[in-house]
Amino acid sequence: MRKFFRNFWLPFYRIWALRYIRRERVFRHGNLALTVPPGIFHPGIFFSTGIFLRFLKSVDFQHKKVLDVGAGSGALALFAAQNGAVATALDVNPLAVETVRRNATANGLTVDTCQSDLFDDLPPQTFDYILLNPPYYPLAPKNEAEYAFFAGENLEYFEKLFRQLPARLHPESRAWMILSEDCDLEKIRELAGLFRFHLSVIYERKKWGERLFIFEIKAN
Repeated sequence: MRKFFRNFWLPFYRIWALRYIRRERVFRHGNLALTVPPGIFHPGIFFSTGIFLRFLKSVDFQHKKVLDVGAGSGALALFAAQNGAVATALDVNPLAVETVRRNATANGLTVDTCQSDLFDDLPPQTFDYILLNPPYYPLAPKNEAEYAFFAGENLEYFEKLFRQLPARLHPESRAWMILSEDCDLEKIRELAGLFRFHLSVIYERKKWGERLFIFEIKAN
């Protein structure tokens, strides 16, 4: 089945998807309606956001501090805010930060925003939940839009993530990250281990033959 999706269906889907995201679109999830302009990761076209949202339905966000890293359109941060969280959305792309602000206003929600390359420009603080839908393809991004997909030729994104992450955690924090079986999971685990973290699968789903995993990032 996976071979069928890879060889026959996905090439057609990619062509359609690339055409679809050339225009501003609206993504809906429950009572949320998010505007997604061109150049911003579309949470409906790419499957990871929908799977992450399904997992988050079981989480009690009431009065929790939540950080959505690489927020894109803000789907995860807005979902958390809608369910009682004090949410912050962070992205390196200024268009993404502005998109989150507009979507928060349009949905009557409050979400703090920060333009930052990972945690570089985020004020010192810790969070109860950190949510990561990261780039993972081993290429260097050439523009702001590509930061949503490419993690550097040697996955430098993850080295920086695991190096900076301890300062954003308290003893009861939870950091969750979604990754595809198509990325270099062994290399990412190796980088986590360099900073005394290990990755534990806590949720997984298969979509169109691709298996995606939500990992909890735990300190050794």
